[in-house]
Amino acid sequence: MARHARIVSATFDGLPLGLAMTMRLSRSSKPAALRGDNDAFATSVQADETAVTAELRIRDTAAAESLAVGQRGVLAITVGPTEADQPARTITLTAAVLVSVELDYQQTSMATATLRFAVQAVDGQSDPFVAEDAQ
Repeated sequence: MARHARIVSATFDGLPLGLAMTMRLSRSSKPAALRGDNDAFATSVQADETAVTAELRIRDTAAAESLAVGQRGVLAITVGPTEADQPARTITLTAAVLVSVELDYQQTSMATATLRFAVQAVDGQSDPFVAEDAQ
């Protein structure tokens, strides 16, 4: 699996999010134990719809200030490769909802913004996460 070293660009709902520093993605699912009518113990486990959470740290606090919590859109990040023979990758999260904006102003360093997103497929079946070679 290729590891990518730097974020080349990031956009949310068509708005460029400049000076992206870090991106963290997490997939999770809540398992539900299934039992038969006469079973004392679970006989199988069914996973709920997969949800993705994303956290993006940027230095462009003006862009972060213009976003509204609850705003929905496509979150797209292009990351560069660590080696010359690898292509850049584009990660697309459809139906991302901005759930939190945290602004950090410090006297000794540049201001940063941490944007947190919840992502789940609109139809509940398809995968909201797509990663492919950048064009």
